[in-house]
Amino acid sequence: MYCPQCGSSLPEGATYCTQCAAVVNPVDHVVKTLGRVTKDVLNTTGQALDRAAKAVEPTVDKTVKAIRPAVERTTRALKPAADTVLRVTKEAADKTAKAVTPAAEKAAQVTRQAADKAAKAVTPAVEKVASATERTARSVKEKVQRKRSG
Repeated sequence: MYCPQCGSSLPEGATYCTQCAAVVNPVDHVVKTLGRVTKDVLNTTGQALDRAAKAVEPTVDKTVKAIRPAVERTTRALKPAADTVLRVTKEAADKTAKAVTPAAEKAAQVTRQAADKAAKAVTPAVEKVASATERTARSVKEKVQRKRSG
């Protein structure tokens, strides 16, 4: 590869001539320049952000230090209210349980009584059906034995 301006021999991939400084491949030159500039911008921006963070850090630390006592006082002030809400909620739950328990026990008792009555009412019919089924089964057995032996 040779320089189009002075004719000097150039290394492969060169973007400008080392002898006369002429741009050899404008596209490659622009791409490489943009890459370098972008890298420089990113580095400069990162450094600026680091400096800004270091500059702001004392202010943030002072602010946190200044508001910490207020936050702690607020926490201490709200603790009794939170404890009261918890206690009242627990009391309400206990009262509700006490109020509902007798009704639930009564419902369970009524359900047991109804189940007992239903069982008493159905038992004779079930026994009658069982007996009839037993008789029918014996009769069928006898008929089968007679056919086999007959």
